[in-house]
Amino acid sequence: MKAVILGGGIAGVFTAHFLKERGFEVVGIGGEVTYPLASLVLTTSMPFREDVELARRSLEIYRRFAEPREVVSVDILPRWVDLSNISHIPHEVVDRVDGVRLSPDEIAVITKDYLIPVRAIVSSLRKALKFSNSYGFLKADGRRVYVIADGRRIEGDVIVLAAGYRNSIIAREAGIELPLAPYECYAVAFIVGRKVWRYSIGDYVLGWYGRPTMPPIYIAGNGCGKYGEGSPPNYTKRMANLISQRIGTAIPLFLKVGYCEVGPHGGPLYGKHPLFDNLYILGGFNGYGSTVGPALAERLADLLEGRGIDDEFRIERAPKAQFDPCQVAERHDWGAVLLRNT
Repeated sequence: MKAVILGGGIAGVFTAHFLKERGFEVVGIGGEVTYPLASLVLTTSMPFREDVELARRSLEIYRRFAEPREVVSVDILPRWVDLSNISHIPHEVVDRVDGVRLSPDEIAVITKDYLIPVRAIVSSLRKALKFSNSYGFLKADGRRVYVIADGRRIEGDVIVLAAGYRNSIIAREAGIELPLAPYECYAVAFIVGRKVWRYSIGDYVLGWYGRPTMPPIYIAGNGCGKYGEGSPPNYTKRMANLISQRIGTAIPLFLKVGYCEVGPHGGPLYGKHPLFDNLYILGGFNGYGSTVGPALAERLADLLEGRGIDDEFRIERAPKAQFDPCQVAERHDWGAVLLRNT
């Protein structure tokens, strides 16, 4: 069988990799590699067991290509939060963290995160799988779809749309609706003190998250904005103020506007589009593509091989109504889930 993969990031290249292993003829249309040189984070500190299982499987997959670097995960929460439902991950609850300021009514949940050299892995797989650097778009013809790239019509027994935040945009241009929505996400690069270099921080009291890169650079952000609008006024200054409350001096270097995508349940989706015989979707990672992307790509490959499972991430289950991506509670987020349930 011939599979055409539209999208050359984590989701696209790992889907192509697993389909190739299963004997499919694979054609990859990738566009540019847009990942930063710095490693991306993989976390197992998430509220739902299903997401943690995906993260652990993704970590096993990454280890075939590179050895991730371990960092300490620090999730800051109010002391009154009920943590009885996190027995599925090894953790320690503390009220003091070296280099991080906690108030008497706050605690920190200590777990382990991993830094993944995503750009290097994706670039290597694209080369091995002979991905094109071209950009493609979809066309519908009855109950089937095909891809147009470099002025050519490319058909396949299977078309996989795995183009990140562009999924719903590409689909809408072809007259196809998806239960996915793009949004803007923001991050600022800071210079911070040495003690913080080893921490991946999720601050669910002040409302920001941060990840180490190459010392002394630390990346931190929060928030969600309408696609195409740009960052809010004084965003860098506000982020610097939030971070300095926790870790002391944080010198901002530059602001980065990124793009993310989410499904109506606050997390990723994969599976067959109900209106087309050969169209499959993988997306909605909500900024967690490096954490669960490889594992869901493997599940999609299993589905295409005829032995998939009917899990909660299947796109066939997703509500069809339109939604505001900035009003969706992130299923990966301790703040949105734990605080809502207490």
